[in-house]
Amino acid sequence: MKQKLWKNKVIYQIFPRSFYDSDNDGNGDIRGIINKLNYLSDLGIDAIWLCPVYDTDFADAGYDVKNYKSIWKIFGDLNDFEELTRKAKLLNINIIMDIVLNHVSSKHPWFKKACLSSKNIEHNYFIWRDKLSKNEKANSIFGGSAWEYVKSVDKYYFHLFSKEQVDLNWEHPDTIKAMADIIDFWYKLGVRGFRLDAIKHISKVFPDGKNNDFSWGPTAVKQLQKFNEIAFKDKKDIFILGESSGISKAEAIKYGTGKQKISSNFYNFAWWSIGWGKETGRNGYDPSWDYKDFLLKMKSFQESKKIPPDLMTNFLSNHDTSRAISRWGDENIFHNESAKTLALLQFSLKGIPCIYYGEEIGMLNPKFLSKNEFKDVDALNAYKLLVGKRKIYSDSEMTKYLNINGRDNSRTPMSWSDDINAGFNDGHLPWIKNGFDYKTNNVKKQLKDKDSILNFYKKIIKIRNSNKYKKILVDGESKMQLLNNGAFKITRKYNDKKIIVIVNLQKIYVKFKNLDYGKKIISSWSDNKKSKNILRPYESIMFLE
Repeated sequence: MKQKLWKNKVIYQIFPRSFYDSDNDGNGDIRGIINKLNYLSDLGIDAIWLCPVYDTDFADAGYDVKNYKSIWKIFGDLNDFEELTRKAKLLNINIIMDIVLNHVSSKHPWFKKACLSSKNIEHNYFIWRDKLSKNEKANSIFGGSAWEYVKSVDKYYFHLFSKEQVDLNWEHPDTIKAMADIIDFWYKLGVRGFRLDAIKHISKVFPDGKNNDFSWGPTAVKQLQKFNEIAFKDKKDIFILGESSGISKAEAIKYGTGKQKISSNFYNFAWWSIGWGKETGRNGYDPSWDYKDFLLKMKSFQESKKIPPDLMTNFLSNHDTSRAISRWGDENIFHNESAKTLALLQFSLKGIPCIYYGEEIGMLNPKFLSKNEFKDVDALNAYKLLVGKRKIYSDSEMTKYLNINGRDNSRTPMSWSDDINAGFNDGHLPWIKNGFDYKTNNVKKQLKDKDSILNFYKKIIKIRNSNKYKKILVDGESKMQLLNNGAFKITRKYNDKKIIVIVNLQKIYVKFKNLDYGKKIISSWSDNKKSKNILRPYESIMFLE
């Protein structure tokens, strides 16, 4: 299986329901993305990763698929999608489709037939138990039991995520064929990138009840390699991005290279849990999180000779996290500087950078006022489990912590302008609340400001793509150091050429004996003040030595 290398690409992730509403019904759509292609081309990105656009009940943001070969009517139809791929291609932008491999919606025709009779062939597509032993009482990732009873067949089906997402039985040969057929379908419509969702969970052969998160089960590699062989055999121009939450360096090397390879690239989760609750994860908060973790968690990926530049995709925010600046930067006086520092940190690293929609303008968490404003199934389950059942948090604590780390924070409408609904549409109430800062923080305003976060992203992308710096920033060796003063030093080296990036991720001054590392390429502060011995709050500088 030979796959296209995208090491020099920049990916832009879109949550379609919140990007742009072209028909003013309160929901973003495919035509909305088409309308903004010139904006994305001007930004400088090379590929758009679409979160699922399939027919769905949106029980889990579209990851509950009802039909893999149709578009959710709220988003448009297949004609709209074909127009998107065609027009994107004219701008040299590829489309990456999110392929949900682990599960289908409980409304999918396969599962409906499976529930009619255990004699139907579709019944074998899923994982069933007549009775639940103690060893089989696994928990869902979203909380509660992972087993749900179906009266019509007098059995329990397995769901690792929400009960509306029924796990597929990858031990059944028809499952692989069906998933490969889905790849063919979208490939013919012009898709050249495929993100394989939750691939580490597909194997669930654990009769002893161990490994309840079902990660990298005993048949995972075998089944995924079969899938790759069938699905991608004659497709030499595609890119595969594997999603395996929390993947370690050893796992990335094991499953991305050599005999057990199942993906040419993996999404890098090194940073995503910084600030999460130690006991409660994403739905909690750890106020004692340490900025040094940005270096400590990423260092091994960066410095390993076994990890080539095309193996990992690095991100700050995505649809499963809150907004990076609200988590780790500054929402107030140093908003611009902290946003630019995080961008400079990301683009200085070895690996493919992925920008989440709105990140390029420094979008912030929207400030939800109560439980009633949250939409995410994971957040609503957190109130039931962490407030109601386990009584770890009070109702108000849960609301505060979800405002920090909850997934709804990154799913609000894109801030296009200071007009009604942030320019997301012509006035219809959006499906989820708008951000609180769109009047002062939006695309229209930042396009006019040469020192804006948006124009900083354009500059850093141009720097990465330039003939002068590309080899160093894309192919160069990477080294990360924590300096005695608390700053990070990132060194990228290619042959005899070297780029050094000094990063201050703190809201304090950081002193140096000598800050002169060479010719300044770009800085997170735009005033061009010269200093040889100090970095200001969130001040970071890229040098050519």
